Amino acid sequence: MRKSPLLSIAVLLLAACAGGSNQPSGGATPGGPIKIGLITSLTGNYAPLGTNDKLAAQLMVDLQNRKGGINGRKIDLTIIDDQSKPDQTIIAYNQMIDQGVVAIEGPPQSTAELALIPQVDIKKIPDVSVGASDDQVIPVHPYVFQTTPTSKQVAMACLKFMKEQGWGNLAMLYDTKNAYAVKGHTEATQLAGQYGIKLIDDESFETTQTDFTPQFSKIQAAHPDVFLVWATGAPPVAITKQWKGGGTAIPLMMTAAEAAPQYVSGAGPAAEGVYVEVSLGVIGASLPSSNKYKKLIDEFSGPFQQANTYYPPQFAWDSMLAMTFIFDAIKRKGATPEQIQAGLESINLDTPEGHYTFNRDKHWGMPDSSSLMGQIKGGQFVPVGSTDLSKAGT
Repeated sequence: MRKSPLLSIAVLLLAACAGGSNQPSGGATPGGPIKIGLITSLTGNYAPLGTNDKLAAQLMVDLQNRKGGINGRKIDLTIIDDQSKPDQTIIAYNQMIDQGVVAIEGPPQSTAELALIPQVDIKKIPDVSVGASDDQVIPVHPYVFQTTPTSKQVAMACLKFMKEQGWGNLAMLYDTKNAYAVKGHTEATQLAGQYGIKLIDDESFETTQTDFTPQFSKIQAAHPDVFLVWATGAPPVAITKQWKGGGTAIPLMMTAAEAAPQYVSGAGPAAEGVYVEVSLGVIGASLPSSNKYKKLIDEFSGPFQQANTYYPPQFAWDSMLAMTFIFDAIKRKGATPEQIQAGLESINLDTPEGHYTFNRDKHWGMPDSSSLMGQIKGGQFVPVGSTDLSKAGT
């Protein structure tokens, strides 16, 4: 008889709890390296996200170590691939604790992050998540923080742009096996009426689906003004190719999970003209010099592009912030998990993604004005809509 995934995760949690909860002190010796962990997806459906998380995190560590580390101590980054599987995320977290990490950057997918949170609550090793479901940080878990826009912020940016365009009728498609997609779909459904938008067709799929003809037939028959997709990883590429291949003139809109060159190259010519919700850094090259965060954006995008030959995608910006926050917390408060947690809970920083503040009751902080609408033109993400880009991020 096959065990359910939830049962398997529960067994892992019980086994991990039995292992104790001793916390590391930030390194074997006071002057030794500070051990930070990165759990990410380097294989499986979420590899495009996780690969860029890794590239950005490693770049941030390398740049910081060249400056002498933090308070005279070098950073030792441990990276473990969770294979895009929530049960492997839990295993990776406990392996990292055994290796003495004092903080981690969590996985790029919300489904895995939500499975991990009970362990973080028990073990109390700070986890800065780069997933984007509101449920990760609302309600607050003392040792869990989030760098990305919330699903609600993404939904608001999409709906705001639809209203500006005069699009009153919406069709949606979402992945029922992806926590971010489910939460985003729920938020968009609940908020649509506030923007004068009516959901006239609502379709779903599972991550492994590859032929979307059944859903497309229903959507096209409904004649919406715009078609919004909530999904992550491989499915959006197939959706884009098949949707554009059908010759429809109905605009296609994706969320920040597709704000990456891997999506553009994967979808090829079909990506041209697709609307994509983006954060401030993703369209940083188009910001006016009057935007106060432009310089910070250039300071990260330049080295990243030089090292990897492409402009940083959404996932790189999310990861860059995770490391920025961990570094800042250690610098101000110290390198034990308790000190890092205190530092994270008092973040008050200008970043390339806008000004972030965390407190005891709020563990996410991207400003609403940093969540924007972009469009793919000439293979690049460019800003569209009425937002005053000189003030974005405030």
